[in-house]
Amino acid sequence: MDTVSKTSTLAACLQVFRLSLRRQFFTRQTIVMLVLLAVAVLISYLWSLPKQWHPDPRTSAELARQIVLPLYMGFLLPVICLGYASAAIAEERTGETLVYLLTTNIPRPLVYLSKYAAALLLTLGMTLGGLAVLCLMSGKIGLEALGVFWTVTACATTAYVGLFLLFSAWVRRATFLALAYALMIETLTGNIPGVLKRITVSFYAKSWLYESGETLGLAPKGVALSLFDPVSAATASSWSTPRPTISSRWSTPLGPRPTPPLSINTRLPASP
Repeated sequence: MDTVSKTSTLAACLQVFRLSLRRQFFTRQTIVMLVLLAVAVLISYLWSLPKQWHPDPRTSAELARQIVLPLYMGFLLPVICLGYASAAIAEERTGETLVYLLTTNIPRPLVYLSKYAAALLLTLGMTLGGLAVLCLMSGKIGLEALGVFWTVTACATTAYVGLFLLFSAWVRRATFLALAYALMIETLTGNIPGVLKRITVSFYAKSWLYESGETLGLAPKGVALSLFDPVSAATASSWSTPRPTISSRWSTPLGPRPTPPLSINTRLPASP
């Protein structure tokens, strides 16, 4: 009986996954995302064409610094993740089907996990496919950039979808909260100096991008690369340095543990 129950629960989760994937794909959001990706691909193609003011051939570092980082990672990727993830549960709530979905025999965590898997699969197809087309339109340098940055794109997409889906499950108007987060936190906080930017997803995506693109000569201009380390060298070394224990405090270079002075009540050992 337990095996039958588990099988029926798995089949129900797959049904929720399939319906969510189909419902989110055939929407106006997909058309908007495809139009945005087409504009980005066109910009990448026009950028790669030879120009009089730039006779030298383009490099992979220039593609990453001028197209991938500001246009794709800084704008398109968060927008695509926001569009699909924030609407994953909001549409169920608007259509008054969320209550029915949560009162079925499917455990609530599995419902959210199925919705997350559907939104993540659709978003990964958009972001990775868009990155591939955008890079391939630039020729050979695009192939080099694609081979380096596709893992960063996949991990950043996974993080953004999970975050925006949390907003969708938390509040009713998740799109406005996600937009405020993307504009105020990710865009502004992620680009100001200091440690506050470490709370953003974009900071860690940039850290990984700069580290992965080191072989291509990609580095932030006018900024020390160490500022984009997720953990500073001093912090990492302090974590890796073992702390002194109570027994090791006396075994210092100054000598062994000193003998305490004798008092009146101290008993001397008996003489043989």
